[in-house]
Amino acid sequence: KLMDIFRDVAIPDGVVNYLPGVGEEIGPVLTGSPDVDVIAFTGSRSVGLDIVRTAGDTSDEQTSVKRVIAEMGGKNAIIIDDDADLDEAVLGVLHSAFDYAGQKCSACSRAIVLDAVYDQFVERLTSAAASVQVGPAEDPASFMGPVIDEEAFQRIREVIEAASYEHTV
Repeated sequence: KLMDIFRDVAIPDGVVNYLPGVGEEIGPVLTGSPDVDVIAFTGSRSVGLDIVRTAGDTSDEQTSVKRVIAEMGGKNAIIIDDDADLDEAVLGVLHSAFDYAGQKCSACSRAIVLDAVYDQFVERLTSAAASVQVGPAEDPASFMGPVIDEEAFQRIREVIEAASYEHTV
């Protein structure tokens, strides 16, 4: 349907391409192609670095190094200033951190809170996080559903353990 919309608004052929396929199969073909000038990637660090390496290997057919835009799960912070609406700030952090079980590249992984509101914010966020309803994704009462697989679960456990040593969790 999306491609139909692009055609309907007269975007020229070749400007937007839809190439369905399994990432592990189609990704290397596309990143290695001399016909591809720019690669936009969202995913794991290891795959992103492979793409950057591949993009840097120029063939005789290429006139320049491919540009790569890679979102590889950075550390996303929300800054809570001393004049912030703390109710809104708590909701923002809660949704950013826990929507989609935190399995999105833009998930908040840390809050930087000014001293003047630190204690109030932590108290409110702790209370709000404790009330998060975890359950099946298909249950409308659930705020947060399960993670995608055992590997994701273990990764989350490791982050929690590391965070407990860094500061208050």
